[in-house]
Amino acid sequence: MRGKESSRGFTLIELLVVIVILAILMLILVPIFQSAIQKTKQKTTMSDMSELAKSIMSYITDTGSAPTSPDGVLEPDSQLVMDLTPLQKITFSTRDNWGKPYRVWTGLNVTGVFGIDSAEVGRDDFIIQSLGRDGLDEGFSYDPDDSSNNFYIIQDMGDFGRDLILWNGGWIHAPRASG
Repeated sequence: MRGKESSRGFTLIELLVVIVILAILMLILVPIFQSAIQKTKQKTTMSDMSELAKSIMSYITDTGSAPTSPDGVLEPDSQLVMDLTPLQKITFSTRDNWGKPYRVWTGLNVTGVFGIDSAEVGRDDFIIQSLGRDGLDEGFSYDPDDSSNNFYIIQDMGDFGRDLILWNGGWIHAPRASG
């Protein structure tokens, strides 16, 4: 006869079942969380790029031409930042949300960037580019007649590495809503 009921711990099998269930949940949830984080970084980068574009457009409105172009990598001490800073009530970011510097071309320096023809470029034009999550230039070439080349749907994590490109405040390469 047992006088007292003894309390038992988990058996090894029960513990293994719990570990397997947790591992399966992690395999399902981690990619979802990673994708959500990247989507947030992408949307914030796009918003920051739009703010920078508004700053450049404000400068153009005030002066009649685009600010001095860094012709590529935008550094915090570049002439473009110096030109825009007095006009701003708030500071703008020179880096995307993956920590990479924006690339900017202004005025006639836009000619040839992403295949844009000189006939389409004026002294108040500007382009802003984020290289995306991977930090690599994907070699995009703008085609005004082929929006399937210009816009893309985010289908997997690799698509967050795609470039984001604004020309004169309008998106010419960016994700679009599916469907």
